[in-house]
Amino acid sequence: MSPRLPDAPASAALPAGRTDPLAALRQATQERHARLDAHLPIAGPAASLHDYVCHARALSAWLAALAPELQALQSTEPGFTFDEPSRLEALHADLQDAGAATAQTRIPAGAATRAAVAQALQAHADQALACRWGLAYVVEGSQLGGQVLFRRLSQPLAPHPLRYLQGTGGEGTGDRWRAFVERLRSRLDSNEAVQAACAGAQAAFDGMARELRAAGAPL
Repeated sequence: MSPRLPDAPASAALPAGRTDPLAALRQATQERHARLDAHLPIAGPAASLHDYVCHARALSAWLAALAPELQALQSTEPGFTFDEPSRLEALHADLQDAGAATAQTRIPAGAATRAAVAQALQAHADQALACRWGLAYVVEGSQLGGQVLFRRLSQPLAPHPLRYLQGTGGEGTGDRWRAFVERLRSRLDSNEAVQAACAGAQAAFDGMARELRAAGAPL
């Protein structure tokens, strides 16, 4: 998870009366994000490899739980992929290198995340696609934050490669985020869609917090 989701890039002015999706998403998740930042062991000054293992386990459960919804969203966006398999494989390889997984072991999907997402989708059944955009907002934004953590931890936790924190997009992660933001802005084309996306983003944060607690983080 990122220490902070990046600011939205500039975009063309929105029609009068339409809520800015990025501003709304940031506001809707601000409190949850701040709480996560304040208690995330991997973001602390004394972060250890054990902290990263706990973090990777939580993220594995979280991403696996979100994957069906992100895949459903991906099916509506030809040519755009959310890279869940690559991200999950990076986490699994990191756990293997830390001695916390074997080649036959996979982290199960998180029931806590599935419950949070199901509640958001039920509450916004007529805007399910927009709700999924909110989930994707948190997942995609976390990739840039992961790179910040990588730069901070690559030396203290060497020689562990911290594959997941590097981001599957590598140096292109920033470009990927900017393209995602523009697509998000164009797809959330009503205030009702923005509200549903905010509910999805909040559910993603709630699921992440629950998975981290289950992995031993003091949240």
